[in-house]
Amino acid sequence: MSDTEFAISGTAGAERCEQWRAALSDAFGPFEVHQGHAGRFAGHVRYARRASLQFNDLHYQGQKLERTAGNVSHLDQEFYTFGLPLAGPLAVQRQGREFQVEPGCVYLMNQSLPYQATALGAEGYRSLSVSFPRSALSQRDSRIEPFYKLRVDDGTPRGAMLASYMDHLFKGLDGWTAAEAAELGERLIDLIVLFLVQPGQSHASASDSSVTVAHRQRAMAYIRQHLADPALSPQRVAQGCGLSVAYLHRIFQAGGVSVESFVFDQRLERCRDLLLNPAQRHRGIAELAYQAGFAHPSHFSRLFKQRFGMSPREWRARG
Repeated sequence: MSDTEFAISGTAGAERCEQWRAALSDAFGPFEVHQGHAGRFAGHVRYARRASLQFNDLHYQGQKLERTAGNVSHLDQEFYTFGLPLAGPLAVQRQGREFQVEPGCVYLMNQSLPYQATALGAEGYRSLSVSFPRSALSQRDSRIEPFYKLRVDDGTPRGAMLASYMDHLFKGLDGWTAAEAAELGERLIDLIVLFLVQPGQSHASASDSSVTVAHRQRAMAYIRQHLADPALSPQRVAQGCGLSVAYLHRIFQAGGVSVESFVFDQRLERCRDLLLNPAQRHRGIAELAYQAGFAHPSHFSRLFKQRFGMSPREWRARG
């Protein structure tokens, strides 16, 4: 796994430290780097991109990484990282709360929210991880929280299986084709949802059976296929999927989301992609909003800024 690699030692000057920050930003999106003890400052990152997945080997010490609200506004998309710590611990502060990840656990973390992460311990912090868009999780289960952690050294099979899969995944990564690596990564996401996300859903409904999940996924697929229809409504979705409207609302509520909010969320994601698509450069922002199913461009612009922290025009200028 040597597609991209960068290393820095404690003797590096300011220019080299800025290159380290840039290397982290290239790998994981914008970051701020705060140096701690000068003699211990060091870092090493390797990552390989396969389809929509990124495989990472990150090791750093003597520093604190910070993702600010300004950094978040410049992320191309919302994404999660699933990690297997090899050295640590790593202390993470987010929204007034603090938690740690360390060897002996696996964790899933939303990387698209402001946070600070400080490498502790004599060897700093090192982890193997896989990064992927939030949509890869929400397509499987819409009730995704910002952080999950599971012990792998307490004798329970769920954590041990996830850790073992990650270990084998990285050991064989150089030998697989891009398609094979991407497919194995997709199976990892299946396991993450099965073993990490779903057991931790405190608000999961007992009625959220496999049949309910299947119906909800079919309705979500119908919505994605018909986003351009400004008249798309729960009634039309229900009719298109052969369900009653009341049942449609029930199965979405069991997944922690309403039909209407899911439609808006998918339309915003579609518009965000269209705004950065070079093939759509000749189209105005209002036209793209209509293309994604919004009936009122001003309403779209307001929702877009609330969701992504910048206006559609500002987002397009980044591309």
